Amino acid sequence: MKEKRTITVTISRQISSGGAYIGHRLATKLGFKIVERELLHAAAKELDVDISELSKLDERHASFVENLVKSFVFGTPEAAYAPPSRRPVYDLDLFKAESKIINSIADRYNAVIVGRGGYFMLRGQPNVVNVLIFAPMDFRVKRYRKFHNVSEQQAQEEIEDSDHQREKFLKTMTGTDWCDARNYHLCINAAAAGFEAAEQMIIRLVGQMQKLGEL
Repeated sequence: MKEKRTITVTISRQISSGGAYIGHRLATKLGFKIVERELLHAAAKELDVDISELSKLDERHASFVENLVKSFVFGTPEAAYAPPSRRPVYDLDLFKAESKIINSIADRYNAVIVGRGGYFMLRGQPNVVNVLIFAPMDFRVKRYRKFHNVSEQQAQEEIEDSDHQREKFLKTMTGTDWCDARNYHLCINAAAAGFEAAEQMIIRLVGQMQKLGEL
């Protein structure tokens, strides 16, 4: 395999654990590109279909697709953080297209990739650091309600549904258990560590792996 000089940090996260927020802050501090799951435009181009056609993959996720229309494939570290949509779009062709795009980005840029099974998409690639961000349910419910106008019960139900759907999706697409610690170099409980400490742990890990010649 050709030597890869760019560095990629993938962040897998439970919904409302703060993983996307940590990823955004991490990219700012490292000066990396931030690649979130808003890859629909690039994936649509890769699939050679209109955004309106791709949105029909799942009509239930219309609001999510509408938000993606305003997004780009990746942003600069200075771009404003926006919380992820409540529900993702799942489809095999879309996943394959995103995988191709993510690998292309990782080959060209130093990047922080949030979600979308980045740990699996970049398997076998050098210079990749895989991180899992998780948190207890009460922490996630509180954070979820901060961004979405729902009751505590509805928040927990939607989080549990997201966990189930994400587990099923990644198991189907990758054949792996995305919560298995063996997929990652570092797993962080965001509630226990706090966002700032989580960022510093990742930065230190990147530096240590560079020092040891692993990146």
